[in-house]
Amino acid sequence: MTRNIAVITGGAASEVGIALKSAGVVVKYLRKAEYNVYKILIDGTDWWYVEDDQKITLVDKNDFTLTLNDHKLHFDAVFIAIHGTPAEDGKLQGYFDLLNIPYNTCGVFQAALTFDKQRTKEYLSLFGIKSAKAIVLRDAAAIEAAMQQIVSEIPFPVFVKPNRNGSSYGAAKVELLEDLETALLNAFNYDDEVLVEEYLRGREVTNGVFTKDGAVKALPITEIITKNSFFDYKAKYEGDSKEVTPAEIDADLTIAIQENTKRIYQLLGMKGMSRIDYIITSKGFYMLEVNSIPGLSEESIIPQQARASGYTLEEFFTISIEECLRK
Repeated sequence: MTRNIAVITGGAASEVGIALKSAGVVVKYLRKAEYNVYKILIDGTDWWYVEDDQKITLVDKNDFTLTLNDHKLHFDAVFIAIHGTPAEDGKLQGYFDLLNIPYNTCGVFQAALTFDKQRTKEYLSLFGIKSAKAIVLRDAAAIEAAMQQIVSEIPFPVFVKPNRNGSSYGAAKVELLEDLETALLNAFNYDDEVLVEEYLRGREVTNGVFTKDGAVKALPITEIITKNSFFDYKAKYEGDSKEVTPAEIDADLTIAIQENTKRIYQLLGMKGMSRIDYIITSKGFYMLEVNSIPGLSEESIIPQQARASGYTLEEFFTISIEECLRK
């Protein structure tokens, strides 16, 4: 039986452009012989079925169905391709849980936790997972006092970034104290919590992880070599970086990072595909953040790692759908 799969994208986050690219790749590569694939666009309060970039009909949000040719169409599963809210914070997963429709990502709790960078680090530190020292600011009006705390606790340079946002929107590496206030104000444009993090000098790598037949599997590691001061938006999406997959690092270190990635995935109770970012320093490797719904555009890292692992994107996305249907 051919199953109906909704690829849901759009949303209200600053990352909507990346989400649309991810959804386009998923729709392109999902096996049409096995699935009827429907692209669903969240556009404000309206949810549209989109075909060839044309809005065809609205989704009935009472039960997440479509009416096409006088026939009510139900979905067997959902492939979530949204970065930021309302998916990476868990809101959308709660909706599908209420409707008992399986989806390819982690659940509500895991999404809400990992969307909060600092609280994720604090939780994982209980299990010995190392990360950079950081301060969270929650009041844009109290920046002056916060700057005094930052100077006393974290040496420059520092990283400033929204605590709950992705794709490096609002993020900056700050070398000098006189540039800190501008960076903080910019980050507050993207979230009401801002993270100020110590700078760890080293090599940036990232590791994808997923579940196949109930077993957690780590993908090959990618090293990110950026032309910019850090892996910012331009480096991620406009070619200002070199990404080496598999990373040219020591075999024992590769295994250690992959095992750490799988351990984090299991400690958090993740599902579907995720990606965990690290910095390798002279003192070891440190977790930067957990990405519960990583980018899936043609140039994104998870597709690179899947291909390096021997999967076609058709195979890899099929695993994701079949895994959520299996459960």
